[in-house]
Amino acid sequence: MKRTNVIPTKSYAVLLAGVFVLFLIVGIVVDVEGLGRQSDLSFALITLITSAFVVVYTISGFALRKKAWKAIVPLYIVHLVLLNVVGYLLPAPPEPKVLDASQIVRLHARLHLDGSAILASLAFGFACVLYFTITQVRRYLRARVEIELATEIHHVLVPQIETQMGGYEFYGRSSASGDVGGDLIDVAGSEDHWVAYLADVSGHGVAPGVVMGMVKSAARMLLASGGDSRCFLGRLNEVLYPLKKPDMFVTFCFVARNGEGLRIGLAGHPPILHFSARTKSVVQVESPNMPMGIMTSGEFETCELQAEAGDVFALYTDGLLETANASGEEFGLARFQQEFQKHGAGPLEGICRALEEAVARHGAQFDDQSLLLIRKL
Repeated sequence: MKRTNVIPTKSYAVLLAGVFVLFLIVGIVVDVEGLGRQSDLSFALITLITSAFVVVYTISGFALRKKAWKAIVPLYIVHLVLLNVVGYLLPAPPEPKVLDASQIVRLHARLHLDGSAILASLAFGFACVLYFTITQVRRYLRARVEIELATEIHHVLVPQIETQMGGYEFYGRSSASGDVGGDLIDVAGSEDHWVAYLADVSGHGVAPGVVMGMVKSAARMLLASGGDSRCFLGRLNEVLYPLKKPDMFVTFCFVARNGEGLRIGLAGHPPILHFSARTKSVVQVESPNMPMGIMTSGEFETCELQAEAGDVFALYTDGLLETANASGEEFGLARFQQEFQKHGAGPLEGICRALEEAVARHGAQFDDQSLLLIRKL
């Protein structure tokens, strides 16, 4: 019943009532075709059985969606069996060749009743369906407006990055799989002390987008308060843990400049790729930390490294690596690393475009995809 839980109980009940009353018409039409010869009990049973089963078909459709046929097919067989049982146990009398005056009056009254019942069923059923449609359209439009607002906020929180700071160049962009994404790219700080980071909130849709906004706010506040970047992941984890649902977590990676050196940290994230301008090779920088938001507190390891002029660091989300082709084969880290090595000496925008195009050629996007590139000038 997952589907029905999305619809307000009142609207759902009104829809089922409308369906029930509309399909009373089927039993009434059967009575008209038989010229009202069936007994009142047979008429009532056939009409109620038909309407009741159509209501059950409707519930099955909402609850099971694409798998509804698994319930509808056996229900339809039971439906037909019950109608035949009623017809067998309560057969209609044979049609008279000549009607006397009393029979004509009775037939006229029965057909008049059937006609009035059809009109009443149509009116009531249509009113119920119309009520359901209007209420659901209103809900959809309200939700659509809220999603559009969330999309605008997402674009403000995760703009394209193209800047220089402290002898380094940055370029990055994020592409959500839906209206609102859970990925985040950001660069903040000063010439001598900056942090470039990328986050991926678990899940899809508005909820991860909200948590993503909290990640950026918390990260910016922590960076503004100063402190050693070695404590950045731990402090951010402590802030985020109580602000999300228990089943949600955040993978995270960052590159920070402290004076002349760089510090790198990862939390449950794919390895950062380091392209060497001198050797034209790519190495993976990893850190065995769990994602943020799983434990209330903990130690997060970081590492230091040196960069030479022209070196490029690639921070990315798993939405790029997990893009699958028609055979279900994922793009994977090996291909991503090869493409990065092939284009690593080019301009950052060109590297970003080449990587995105290689992933797009492999398969369609189904997850948020983000990439942040850093080059030492």
